[in-house]
Amino acid sequence: MRNLSILRTIFGIVLVGTLTCVQAAFAANYPLELINPKPASAPGQAASSRIYRAYPALEYNIRAAVIGGAFPYTFALTNAPAGMSVDARGVIVWSNPQATATPTLTVRDSEGAQVTATWTIQVTPNGFRFVSATNGTAAPTGTGTLANPWRTMADVYHNAGTLDIVYFRAGTYNQLNLPRTTGGWERVEWGGSRPTTWLAYPGEVPIIDFGYQAGVENGPMIRIGDSDADGQSRPPYVDGFETRNSRIIGFQTGSAATFRRLKMHHLLVGGDGSNAAHIMTLTQSPPVVGMVIQDSEFYSAATESTTIKIYAQEKTLIEDTIHHSSYVGIELKDDVRRYTVRNNLFYNISRHAIGGNMHETGTTGEICFNTVLQAGGGMKYALEVNQDGMAGVTHIYRNTLVGRVRMRSAIGSNGPFYWNNNVIVSDDAGTPSGSHIVYENVSAPERIVVRDNLARYPSDNVVDSSGRLTAAYASYLGTHGSQVVGGVNNRPSAPTNLRVVVP
Repeated sequence: MRNLSILRTIFGIVLVGTLTCVQAAFAANYPLELINPKPASAPGQAASSRIYRAYPALEYNIRAAVIGGAFPYTFALTNAPAGMSVDARGVIVWSNPQATATPTLTVRDSEGAQVTATWTIQVTPNGFRFVSATNGTAAPTGTGTLANPWRTMADVYHNAGTLDIVYFRAGTYNQLNLPRTTGGWERVEWGGSRPTTWLAYPGEVPIIDFGYQAGVENGPMIRIGDSDADGQSRPPYVDGFETRNSRIIGFQTGSAATFRRLKMHHLLVGGDGSNAAHIMTLTQSPPVVGMVIQDSEFYSAATESTTIKIYAQEKTLIEDTIHHSSYVGIELKDDVRRYTVRNNLFYNISRHAIGGNMHETGTTGEICFNTVLQAGGGMKYALEVNQDGMAGVTHIYRNTLVGRVRMRSAIGSNGPFYWNNNVIVSDDAGTPSGSHIVYENVSAPERIVVRDNLARYPSDNVVDSSGRLTAAYASYLGTHGSQVVGGVNNRPSAPTNLRVVVP
């Protein structure tokens, strides 16, 4: 145990949303690293990307993407313009951009490690386009400006440029009249000379309806890639949308995309070799570095579908997302290097909430601070690790796992697999008995390192229906399970106003 109390100001830096508590110190498994924001000169960045541009008087809103180090983190801004702030989760808001600014973000982890990034935000109306499904006008009468927006996705597809950032106003959009690529998954290709930075207009929620209707319309997916016609790579940035009525896949990408503040639901068919997901990445070599999925909700993914399916990505961060009422949750498939699956919530999942083939010894990473409420037996696993017996070093810690937990196929050449400081609530006694972790096809148990977990039966009433520790186990608060002192890590609560659909 150690004190993480931090003064409000250190060397003139204002700390916003600091955490004052006593928690167990955990050694970082990887160096603290900031994926976003980065200087525009950093590899893989382009000065015309979303991080570096703001429209005058329109809210600029991004979120820091942090991996490694010891979670939770604190965030601070220096040299920030008037009206810019950062909160306890690293969300940076500038409510009224007026002139170019160059702020610095400092991230400090729970062990005192620190990283910084300084980046320039150009404030200009140039290179922004607007589309409104309710008040816009089709091109060429509509010009795509704030005062005279386009009306449809087709207007964007045929008229917006590579460098454009596109704001979508409230309304419903589809791409059913755009050119489709078949021979595999039916899709509309976005990327190359077409813009792939799509933002919801502040305070509004545009809807993308993929349009699937059995026997009538296939509902083509969106394959969204780098926008790079001028030789600069701009990974996709999709923020603030609701999507519905996809057939097999919603968004598919082979890029280091950012998906943020999405609500994706009603993936209606699934199947296709189980390669079905609201978001799916492509197989490629080498893997792409730095994909981020944050602050999003995924539900109603049909039988043989997942909410998120990851192939060939490195340093992927999936954080603060909610997954429910679906067949499978997150799957880590092939060559997923140094992934971080952190602080997510899962409930009402028919099969495993977190799992996947974990194919290739390069598949390594952290599964931490997640809450999985997966009551029931059979194939309903809260967490399944190393399906194909090929995963590399895997750290599983500070999760609250209510439901069956399975460790598979540990042999001498994979892992090791570290399980520590989790709360595990399961009817399975486990192997060894009392661990509540089910072993399957394990020939090298020494590759599985299990220590200091709070493992109990459901009848022991360790956690309540939200995954929070009960009063009888309050002494474990801040040292075991996903809950940190003061709450469950500022993650949004499970929504209460949804039509829950069990596939």
